[in-house]
Amino acid sequence: MNGFKKTGLSGLLLILLSFIATQGHAYDLVKRMKLMDDRFKTQDMLRPYGHDFLLDITAAANSDTQSLLDDVDKIGSLTGTTQQQVDQADVILSKHYNTEKYLRARVNLGMPIFSFSAFGIRWQPNLRVDAGLAALINVKRESVTYTSLVNNLDQIPAELRTALIACNPTQPPLNDGDDILAFCVGNGSITQVQADLIKATYGISKIPFLNSIVASSSNLPVFDNYIKIDAKAGMVVDYTKDEHWFGSFSLLALGRADLRKKLDATLMIAGGGGIDIGEPNTQINAVFDYKLGYKNSNYSAFAALEEVKIAEIKSETTKPVYGTDPLIRLQGQANYRLWLFSAQPFIGTHARSGYGFGDAYYFGADWGAHVWGDRLGVTLRTMADKEHFTFATRFKLWLMHLELMAKTPLAKDVDGVKVSEIYSADLRFFF
Repeated sequence: MNGFKKTGLSGLLLILLSFIATQGHAYDLVKRMKLMDDRFKTQDMLRPYGHDFLLDITAAANSDTQSLLDDVDKIGSLTGTTQQQVDQADVILSKHYNTEKYLRARVNLGMPIFSFSAFGIRWQPNLRVDAGLAALINVKRESVTYTSLVNNLDQIPAELRTALIACNPTQPPLNDGDDILAFCVGNGSITQVQADLIKATYGISKIPFLNSIVASSSNLPVFDNYIKIDAKAGMVVDYTKDEHWFGSFSLLALGRADLRKKLDATLMIAGGGGIDIGEPNTQINAVFDYKLGYKNSNYSAFAALEEVKIAEIKSETTKPVYGTDPLIRLQGQANYRLWLFSAQPFIGTHARSGYGFGDAYYFGADWGAHVWGDRLGVTLRTMADKEHFTFATRFKLWLMHLELMAKTPLAKDVDGVKVSEIYSADLRFFF
């Protein structure tokens, strides 16, 4: 046991040494989504499903997300010249600048299959279906030119963007608020069918002419949002071997669809604000998860690989920008119990393409008190990562539990974007 303790402490020390502050870089919405989404997957992992798991529903959001969406809706009904509407939009959105809003909702279904022993290993297979949506929004002021405005329309074909740029709406100059799309159709740069495609893709009535953009450039409010939908289905098998080894493996079909939309104030004025799915990039892959752990006395540690792509089942021409890189996870914890009370300190980290181990470390402890064979009780979690302090309370009531969680910022900002509070709730039923 002493040897295991030394090995475990050495491993934790190596993890700690990897937590060197990373250099700052430009805020990237997709990379940021990966880190935030995987942090919430860590919260899911810290309340393990178990073989008797049936249904789990979880949701998370910033407290002021609805305020932002309400303000964006106001922009579509502003009046006045295009420049006046842009100025009003600037005032409306000013309190949201350089902030991020995160939304997450998941439903997870499980159906246990009978447990059995074979080859000296205890096997516990489960059928699993997991589906969820996550969205990340960043609001900022950005220098926008006519060319950058068109290039941000990345949900339409590249050749159509090229035709719009070549359209040159300054020759002859349009009046404030005139429809650039109608002008480009009129001079033969694009067809009416193509113009209608752009309107439908971005939910806009037109692209209004704004002289300060077309003539040179202008600092405008920009609404940048990324939406991701995941769905997994397949078999998950937990296993234990003697009193030391444990783990799990799974073979799943993973479907993913995502969409990135970047709208400046002129497009929001035309009705393009808000979160909508539109025509997302989609892909379905066969993936494999594997976890291997070791425990001894009060201590345990494990390493895991998640979402390892085996084969592509189906995909559209444009694949999700999220990519298919796997998640790597490491964690160690201790388990103590005295009468009705328990304590489980833990430390861990994870990494995926877009962020590293030094971005994703966490440490904390679960403090519990349970009675009636652990059927009734309460667990308090205190936890910290590089950006948030997390406090969660979970109530266990025989065949269900309810967890409420708050993540309070420890860091002021990440790459110039303010770190916000996030609130979450989880409701689970089991046999």
